[in-house]
Amino acid sequence: MSTGTEAKPAVSLCSYLDTKSFRGTALRSASVLLQQTALMAGWWLVAPRAESTAACVAAVVAWGLLVLRAYMIFHDCGHGSFFQGFPGAKTINWLTLHVSAMMCGTPTDWNVGHQLHHANVGNLDQDDYDWGETIFHTAAQYQALPPGKQAAWKFVRHPFFFFPMAPAATWYLKMRLPFELRPERKAAYRFGDKMLSTALMAGRYYAAHALGILPLVFAGDYLAMFTGVLLFHWQHVYESGYVRNGQEWKLRDASIKGSSIITVPEALKYFTLGIEYHHIHHFRTKIPGYKLREVHESAPASFSDMPEGFSCAVVLGARDMWRSVWLQCFDEASQKYATFDEVLRSRKTA
Repeated sequence: MSTGTEAKPAVSLCSYLDTKSFRGTALRSASVLLQQTALMAGWWLVAPRAESTAACVAAVVAWGLLVLRAYMIFHDCGHGSFFQGFPGAKTINWLTLHVSAMMCGTPTDWNVGHQLHHANVGNLDQDDYDWGETIFHTAAQYQALPPGKQAAWKFVRHPFFFFPMAPAATWYLKMRLPFELRPERKAAYRFGDKMLSTALMAGRYYAAHALGILPLVFAGDYLAMFTGVLLFHWQHVYESGYVRNGQEWKLRDASIKGSSIITVPEALKYFTLGIEYHHIHHFRTKIPGYKLREVHESAPASFSDMPEGFSCAVVLGARDMWRSVWLQCFDEASQKYATFDEVLRSRKTA
């Protein structure tokens, strides 16, 4: 029986997330970077010796995972969170951004748009950036399309076409264009960054060809890109995802309720580097990825300004992730993500 004298949570969400130790250390960041550099260099030494089919498959998977991990470091550098809190940290972070960009084959100006993603994800009433990057329609928008365009979008957004196509279209086309497709938007990219990244990618594949491992490097790169797109989709797209009109949209809810916790096998957490705890990252980008798991697991059951604590964050298991890849639009009526067929059926029965 409650006595009415239970102690209230003593710490707010922001106070907890701003704990100094959650910002990481220069030593830990340097260790993560050195491990990454050594593993990728070692792969280039060992990969040319792969001769059997099994060895080649193992080499592709290993390279894909390493490129994915490099992308996570690059991503943190873009937020200014990988090296921080000491004299010269910004310079070292900038240098690491460019080194990791070379490792993962991504232009450094990618982070221009990514910052806008954090500021606008799920907000329908703005045009600074896409409210969803793997979802392009609300139910009303899709229902308003003529039948031919509905059929075309249904094909494009079929998971067996979209998710294999999106990585190649993004990394090998969009990121290599010398101009921005929508230059009026705030996320306009920088010409020099794209050209430098493209030159480095060309050098990467030339070196791989010279060593006789081009198929392994190319396949590993694609595997990393494919996995990255899936992770990005799962981070925000699930049935109870958070999409609101501008007046209703709140940054904290878009972060904690609109960003998932993805169930990643323990053996793969080394390579995802904490990004699966996306609810925390989206609200406090200054926490480096390698600290996110600790932040989540050390959190109190409730906060003074959020009694439910992190229990309100959505955890995606295997079934949820499978369902997620089929979701194609956001249904304003039910406030849930849905498939195109589901929203068309709902219109017929309305």
